[in-house]
Amino acid sequence: MSEEKRKSQNSKTEKNIKSNVDSRTNKKSNSKSKQKKKGKGGLELFRKGLKDSSGFMWGLFVNLLIAYLIIKLFSLSFNFAYDVFSDTAYKPASDKVVVVNIPADSSALQIGEVLEENGIIKNKHVFWAKVKIKGYGPMLKHGKFGLSGAMTYDQIFEEICENNKSTEEDQ
Repeated sequence: MSEEKRKSQNSKTEKNIKSNVDSRTNKKSNSKSKQKKKGKGGLELFRKGLKDSSGFMWGLFVNLLIAYLIIKLFSLSFNFAYDVFSDTAYKPASDKVVVVNIPADSSALQIGEVLEENGIIKNKHVFWAKVKIKGYGPMLKHGKFGLSGAMTYDQIFEEICENNKSTEEDQ
């Protein structure tokens, strides 16, 4: 009986090997036949390539967006620093003089806001930064002043600070 068992086991092993080999070849031939059945193998591969590349495209988009934001931030920072450290007029060709009323107990930012609203300066934050850097904070006066967009920041500070030659009575 042991010999019969060996023969039956050997035959089972041979059948298993044959079935494994057949299944492997069938899988290969089935995948090829599936591609042939689709008929548009190139188009399907193209679509699959697009799906695979969507991750790459998303990453490229994110990287370009980050680069754009960095460049934009640098540009804004440079322009702000240029405005703070240069002494240029907002509207150099303007001949229009505007009477500006600066309320009592106004902060530098509030004064800058009044000047910006009247078209004298470009940015209230630049005005505030100049006041802080140059130390004009305690010297700012309130009252009515005739200012123009053609005036530089230094000329504006000469008009609205206490240590200028004219007094409030002259106005």
